[in-house]
Amino acid sequence: MARVFLVAASLLAVHLDFAESAAYAALSKILLLIYLAYSVIVMLWLRGSAQLRYPRLPLFLHSIDLLGPAIIVLFSDGRDGPFMVFLLFVLVAAGYRWGLRETLITTAFAIVVMSGAAVLSYETRHPGFTLQGGYEANRLVIRIAYLLAMGFLIGYLAEGEKRLQAESTAIAGLLTKVRPEQGLKRTLQAVLGDLLHIFAADAVLLAVEEVRWRRLYIWEGRLATEPQELRLRLFETDPAQETIYRFPLAGEFVHAQRRRNRAGSRLVSMLALDAEGRPVDGSTCVFPDHPLWRDVNSAIGASFTFGEEWSGRLFLINPRLRGSRLAALRYLQTLVRQISPAVSGAYVLRRLRSKASAIERVRVAQELHDGAIQSLISLEMQIHALRRRSERSFNGMGAELAKIQDGLRQEISSLRELMVQMRPLNLDPRRFVDFLADLVERFRRETGISANFVTDLEEVRLPAYMLRELGRIVQEALINIRKHSGARHILVSLVLRDGLCRIVIDDDGCGFGFAGRFSLQQLEADRHGPMVIKERVRNIGAGLTIESAPGRGARLEISLPPPKAQAAHA
Repeated sequence: MARVFLVAASLLAVHLDFAESAAYAALSKILLLIYLAYSVIVMLWLRGSAQLRYPRLPLFLHSIDLLGPAIIVLFSDGRDGPFMVFLLFVLVAAGYRWGLRETLITTAFAIVVMSGAAVLSYETRHPGFTLQGGYEANRLVIRIAYLLAMGFLIGYLAEGEKRLQAESTAIAGLLTKVRPEQGLKRTLQAVLGDLLHIFAADAVLLAVEEVRWRRLYIWEGRLATEPQELRLRLFETDPAQETIYRFPLAGEFVHAQRRRNRAGSRLVSMLALDAEGRPVDGSTCVFPDHPLWRDVNSAIGASFTFGEEWSGRLFLINPRLRGSRLAALRYLQTLVRQISPAVSGAYVLRRLRSKASAIERVRVAQELHDGAIQSLISLEMQIHALRRRSERSFNGMGAELAKIQDGLRQEISSLRELMVQMRPLNLDPRRFVDFLADLVERFRRETGISANFVTDLEEVRLPAYMLRELGRIVQEALINIRKHSGARHILVSLVLRDGLCRIVIDDDGCGFGFAGRFSLQQLEADRHGPMVIKERVRNIGAGLTIESAPGRGARLEISLPPPKAQAAHA
């Protein structure tokens, strides 16, 4: 549409320009009419799907738009003609279609064709062929400078616009990956994978600190070859190694490059931005001399917070920056500031849903306690009274009533265990030992089985999700002992042995249906052992050993790896 309007306006200008010679005006009108017809055809054609069917069509049209006006400019008088506007149209089209580099290339071609037209217009170069007026050298220089300035300005503005569009598209794409229902790990896997693609980095490192408990979790990720997705691993750092990730930085956002000197080579931040995106003066800091950073040639990093609960750092390892370092850092700043609230919101929403679900489970458990369990206890007491009267009357119903009473007691115990399982476990290292002690003591009171808990630990430094799973494992083991083992004595111990945290549950019941000592892998291969416990142990990457002696009891041992080897299974 713009091309048609421009050619029609130029045709009108030529018609109204009475200063032109008749020959020049006639030739200009013929060329403009041809170009007008071409413009109308192109406008009608592009309304369909021609650009999708012919990907090289924009380049072809751009060549015609450059050469066509050049022929018309050849017959311009060079003073007040409207034909220079065509060249500006070509520059604008190049900027709209591509960017700065293509616009500058188009500017160079436009200068070449315009200079060629000027040379051909000199009467001395073409005897007997006279064009009205001709080009003067000073006007040619002015027009070349004009084209250069306009070409650079249009290309620069177009490049900035395209960069903003690309950033907006990338941010929108990242935001679509934030889905609370898919869990934190999968959300981070999708978001960090896109960041690796955007910056063409080799790996990503995300260090997140839980402010309240001063615990630091590390997410490490690299792109897998097949399939092309991010492999993400979570572990908790040893307190002695926190300085590897939480060392002082020169700013909120940094770009680091490896420097070599006489003492060797170190990774040093070369550019840093503050929270407002301004460069920090004297922004230099040295990364720790640790194997994690020794093979890194460059890195860009960002600091962020998730409300008051979490703070962290993001590092993209060996990124391949297409533009300047400053532009890359500001781009990363924009991405982090847009994505952080979304990820934080997804995390908070998931926690709220979990709390709402926990509250509902507590409500149902309370209703069971106040309703069904109380009714069953009352019924059990009535049956007990009937049993006593029946035994005194010698009518033979005492045995049947005793059987019904035992069944009711079993159901009451099952409901109580269900209530315990429904209650949420909010465990931290300082409360875990007390939780196990209370759990074993309650089991002893409710079942009459002799149960003891021993430990020499005051706290267990493990992530919260691991503590929750361990609590559920002990609950499940005690339930299985009550239901199936017939044990009279149980010992639950929590010890630290060989650098591993171990939970051991011994009983003197009937044991399992196999004899010997088996690891988790052997149990799964032979399809032995409790399914629920095996699944929970596998989820936290722990070790499981079961030793069974049929008729004499069983021993169940869960061993937790040290913090640096705790992989993410949540």
